[in-house]
Amino acid sequence: MRRLTISVIMIGIVLPSLFYVISNTDVYEDVKSNIVSIPCLSCMKLNPRSVVEFRFETSNGENHPAFVMENLCSGPVFLHYRTDACAACDAMDPVIAEIFEVENIDKPFLMVVKEFNGVNVTLIHMNLDYVEDNFRNSFDVYNILGNDGGVPMFTLVTLGYDRGFVKPCYATLYGIPRNSVEKAKETILTLIDDGINMYLDNIRGYP
Repeated sequence: MRRLTISVIMIGIVLPSLFYVISNTDVYEDVKSNIVSIPCLSCMKLNPRSVVEFRFETSNGENHPAFVMENLCSGPVFLHYRTDACAACDAMDPVIAEIFEVENIDKPFLMVVKEFNGVNVTLIHMNLDYVEDNFRNSFDVYNILGNDGGVPMFTLVTLGYDRGFVKPCYATLYGIPRNSVEKAKETILTLIDDGINMYLDNIRGYP
């Protein structure tokens, strides 16, 4: 009985001291700031505001294109793919132009930067019938539906946290709901907003 009493007393002394040491040391703060406070992609998937799944592995296993990586250093990158013969593309072009404040989006290739909530987002608009191979090939990098995919296709490349490392990640959308251009605009804006939040959460850990 005496031994049990002594054990209980010791536990009562040690546990509060241990908790105090852990919660008031630089090691704890360092771990908390670098791991706990950085949301993982699984957490993002659980967020009901997230409209699509963000992925780390590209669709065809190739690296992210150099022109994407260059622009990712200054903020998320929004890729907009279309072709000439595409009625849905014609419907979506004005929406993208409005979101990024582009006067004339009817060009084979266009790159503009717009600031959203203090963060630069780079729009790269491509007509696959005219652009050079390095831009055309990027479609396959992000075309998650493979042969079932098509245009218009929109890909948002940002930064995510994967098993201890900050890496580029992306989400891809296709087409628009029939007679619902406004809904498509809302969805794209939400995607951009999600990408910006992820970028801000992870940029400090990006190489």
